[in-house]
Amino acid sequence: MELCSKILTPTDVRVRLSFPTATMREHFRLEEGTQSVDFQVWDNDRRVWTFRLYTRKNDGHPKPVLTKGWIDFVKWKDLRVGDKVIFLVHEGGDQLGIRVQRNIRLLGQDNWADF
Repeated sequence: MELCSKILTPTDVRVRLSFPTATMREHFRLEEGTQSVDFQVWDNDRRVWTFRLYTRKNDGHPKPVLTKGWIDFVKWKDLRVGDKVIFLVHEGGDQLGIRVQRNIRLLGQDNWADF
């Protein structure tokens, strides 16, 4: 089941991934007084990645971002602006996955391909 997806921006591929606030609130529980939580995802190659979800302190708009581990993932997968990342919840809800797609335009049509 898809948790969320995002088409990558320049900031997403150079610094950190802006993460959807609604998804954070629904699926990630930060302990009282903390600003971050580490979590693991599995990619299509069955490689495990650890990311840190970080939010701003004392702000009504937390603007969550992925920091630790994210740029390593970007480099390993050779992600570019315009690529899409899709976070998934696997059956049972105890494992998260991540897929990456690139838009390949053929005959005037957008086609998202996993890579």
